[in-house]
Amino acid sequence: MKLVEFISKKNIYNAVETDSKKNLFKKISSILVTEDSNETNLINEKLNERERLGSTGVGNGVAIPHAKIESVKSTKVIFLKLVKAIDFSSPDGKDVDIVFSIIAPENSESEHLLILSSISRFLKKKDALTKLRKLDDEVKIFEFLSKF
Repeated sequence: MKLVEFISKKNIYNAVETDSKKNLFKKISSILVTEDSNETNLINEKLNERERLGSTGVGNGVAIPHAKIESVKSTKVIFLKLVKAIDFSSPDGKDVDIVFSIIAPENSESEHLLILSSISRFLKKKDALTKLRKLDDEVKIFEFLSKF
């Protein structure tokens, strides 16, 4: 599965301003849901709940916050490149500036795992993160991700 099969151009955000994990989750929630404040709050709550189980920081400045939500009909993935890295309690102690966030339906098993697997494969590519960090707009980021 290629990254662009689940991350569309409109779900890539560059130069995102945030100062904490908590505020990042609020931003992710408001990006994913624009019209229903109850669902926005639910996504935010579920991301924080998942994070309490253990950090979704995977190392090398990357985090993959994710949650399953009953009311969500299809899996949504967004990519955010932060202006300033934030603490994510990652296992390697590095702050996070690259975020892939996945919100999936409650009953989603295989698709959710396929997406995580695709992101993991991308992260293992030599120099992929270095090149990604140098890109400065959404179109360039999308074009780069479409290679994987």
